[in-house]
Amino acid sequence: MRRKGEMKKAVIAIDDSQLLNALEQLPPDDLKKIIDALFLKKLFKKPEFEEVSARVKRIVKKEGLKPDVVEEAIEWARKQG
Repeated sequence: MRRKGEMKKAVIAIDDSQLLNALEQLPPDDLKKIIDALFLKKLFKKPEFEEVSARVKRIVKKEGLKPDVVEEAIEWARKQG
């Protein structure tokens, strides 16, 4: 129920592609703030290590990736955090 004098909030519907395009335009620090806010509101949770590990193992096996490629990917991912 709205209070007297309170304006109704406008809602804009956008598809996934439009959302991605909008997010790509944000500076990295602003994007990090948005993601942090989602974590704090528990709207987004980090994947469990076991889930990620199992998925990575399947991809490495399927793609036939060599250990040096996997190590390079791990180093890159750690730098992103």
